[in-house]
Amino acid sequence: MARGDRLLFDLDAEDLKVFCEETHEQLEILDAALVQLEHDADSVLLQRIFRAAHTLKGSSATIGHTRMASLTHGMETVLDAFRKGNLEPSSNIVDALLQALDILRDLAIEVQTQVDSGVGTEPVEALLRSFSEPGGLATPAQNATLRAPHTSSEPPAIPGGDALVTMVITIARDCPLPSIRCYQVLQVLDANADIAGILPSREIIESGSGDSLVVATIRPNTTVEALSAAILEVPDVESVTIGEAEPDADEQSVHEEDVDVAAMAVTRGEHAIVTAIPVARGGNQSARPAQSVRIDVERLDGLMNLVGELVIDHSRLQRIREQLKSVLKDASLAQLAENFEETTAHLGRITDELQEQIMRTRMLPVRSVLTRLPRLVRDVAQKCGKRVELNVSGEETELDRSVIEEISDPLVHILRNAIDHGIETPAERLAAGKLETGTISITAWNQETSIYLSIRDDGRGIDTNVLRRKAVERGLVTAEAAQAANDDDVLQYIFFAGLSTASTISDVSGRGVGMDIVRTNVERLHGQIHVRSTAGVGSEFIIELPLTLATMKALMVRANNVIYAVPLVSVTEALARANAEIANVAGQPTLRLRNQLLPVVDLSRALGDARDHAGPCSGRFVVATRHGDRQVGFLVDDLLGEQDVVVKSLGTLLGNRRGLTGATILGDGTLGLIVDTATLIADQHPPAAHRQAR
Repeated sequence: MARGDRLLFDLDAEDLKVFCEETHEQLEILDAALVQLEHDADSVLLQRIFRAAHTLKGSSATIGHTRMASLTHGMETVLDAFRKGNLEPSSNIVDALLQALDILRDLAIEVQTQVDSGVGTEPVEALLRSFSEPGGLATPAQNATLRAPHTSSEPPAIPGGDALVTMVITIARDCPLPSIRCYQVLQVLDANADIAGILPSREIIESGSGDSLVVATIRPNTTVEALSAAILEVPDVESVTIGEAEPDADEQSVHEEDVDVAAMAVTRGEHAIVTAIPVARGGNQSARPAQSVRIDVERLDGLMNLVGELVIDHSRLQRIREQLKSVLKDASLAQLAENFEETTAHLGRITDELQEQIMRTRMLPVRSVLTRLPRLVRDVAQKCGKRVELNVSGEETELDRSVIEEISDPLVHILRNAIDHGIETPAERLAAGKLETGTISITAWNQETSIYLSIRDDGRGIDTNVLRRKAVERGLVTAEAAQAANDDDVLQYIFFAGLSTASTISDVSGRGVGMDIVRTNVERLHGQIHVRSTAGVGSEFIIELPLTLATMKALMVRANNVIYAVPLVSVTEALARANAEIANVAGQPTLRLRNQLLPVVDLSRALGDARDHAGPCSGRFVVATRHGDRQVGFLVDDLLGEQDVVVKSLGTLLGNRRGLTGATILGDGTLGLIVDTATLIADQHPPAAHRQAR
């Protein structure tokens, strides 16, 4: 089929959504696990990889994507050889598996777009076959008879060896794709046992007509516990019930409605054998309830907006309460005011708890981003001819999904630079008395209302003398300013656009783009990035980000009769203008604050307000703000105090207003505009203009 041809798969809209979500999850598992396989091919890891490939093969075969199913079958053949000890993982084999994984991503996109990508699988399949003898899993006998499980008042012994075992696999009733799950269960059984009989029949399952129950008589080639655990890894499988088949019984056809669910049940997540009560199919069988559900992101965003409205209304009620207290002086009315105050306080507690719970539903572990990085590190290290080991900790640290979506690019840029510029070649490291394999460590942790990501390497560090020379050569700073700056200030030069310390341009780095994008993206999220480096020891980048972009703490100010919310994370100090040391320096009002010189600007003018109707700003207060190494003082009319605000989009009516990131509704119903301090600071002076006062 040529590129661009339409493809048709046996999926409706809901099934397509489930297929895409599950495929993405399995591809992410394979991406991280295959890189780890190169260094640590333990049985647990192999089983996890094999199960992920099984899932992809089953779901793709069920919807009719034959190329995807064929490619995953080729991967399974190699992985099975690993499991049996017939083949040892090597860089070449892992390269081939990762190449197959990249093709699987393209094939998965075909399902979503229903357009043929033109990607061929034959070369990679041939490469995979070259590593092991071709062939698939053993094919069990067809149409064999099935025995009912043995039931007794005493729990039966778990059989092993050549004993026949009856397994009853129950799939969740609300499963959107039961036929796919049946097929995946069949694959797991094929991989780990000889099947003597199965209901529904193999033909029914393979045709995509399976239902929510699979009953099989098998002879396992592994332990029953391991087989049960493998089956329970199939999504939507609720339980596996095991019994010993009666070896001396006459062969007979056993119908599904006559099978007793008895003996030993293994429940998902517990991985322990427990006694189950025998019940007939259709009786009051107690199923373990689902521990999680998939929720559309739009629904979460809608809930968050509603909670935001509730928070705003609570703020308004608080203002009404204060007004009532000042007006209602009569004793009888005072009781009414007291009742109103109690109700408002209770509503406040409920609102806070509801907001916290909704926020938690939007939180995702940072693992979803970090699991993609080992593959990146491996590929970039190979291109650069270096050996690099990636260590990750704090993967369970959670932050809002809106933030997670934005931090991937900064991490990628920092890692690429760390490998290309920071980590030395094996020969250079040995000459410096280091291990020939470099180490990059990523650590995530929460602190108060922020998340921190540390990216540290044990490479050569950043040469500040080279940075000074490069910055001067490119005209980014003057020679005098570069010479006068201390090493901490010079380290900030790496964030200048167009600055690169690479001696040659490669497809990894050298064009002077990347780190400036990192800081831009981080600051756009109301975050900050810090850099530390020691020559010969290594470098560390620390990214500080808010846990969520839906709410924020802000300093409320008034300028030209407009209320603005200045993110509190960027505010260093607020002081009365009368007490501020402000002087004109080269025609620019400048504030001297603790040996630092800050440009001072009118906040409303910086945001494009010409003040035609209100005259010049009284400038009674100066709000000192910082982003990175740059600071600016904003003149405002009044300080209104700190407040938690709910961030609302400006929408399309106001257009793209530079210097504003959104709006919030205050307790009295008025509108407050949220200031983008990072953009305003960058607009007021170039990064190199800020200098330490001497």
